[in-house]
Amino acid sequence: MANVEEVKVSVAASVDGAQRAVAGIQQVADQLDQALLLLRMTAVGSFHPAAATAIANLEQARTRLDEATALTVSAMDSANTFRSLI
Repeated sequence: MANVEEVKVSVAASVDGAQRAVAGIQQVADQLDQALLLLRMTAVGSFHPAAATAIANLEQARTRLDEATALTVSAMDSANTFRSLI
């Protein structure tokens, strides 16, 4: 069984990993933003359903990345609270 300090170190490592994940999510989000901008500029004036579907799907992917970021940050906050209480 791990002692308190080992648990704290493990929780800190988990939080560090989550922080790296958030940074990665942000990079992907930035790439999606660029793809959305380019697709919107390219599709201006086009009313083709496939273009609209592509834009809607990219927007949904972007929204889900925001949700993933928020959940990860919340998990990090909870883990840090747990670490400070033990």
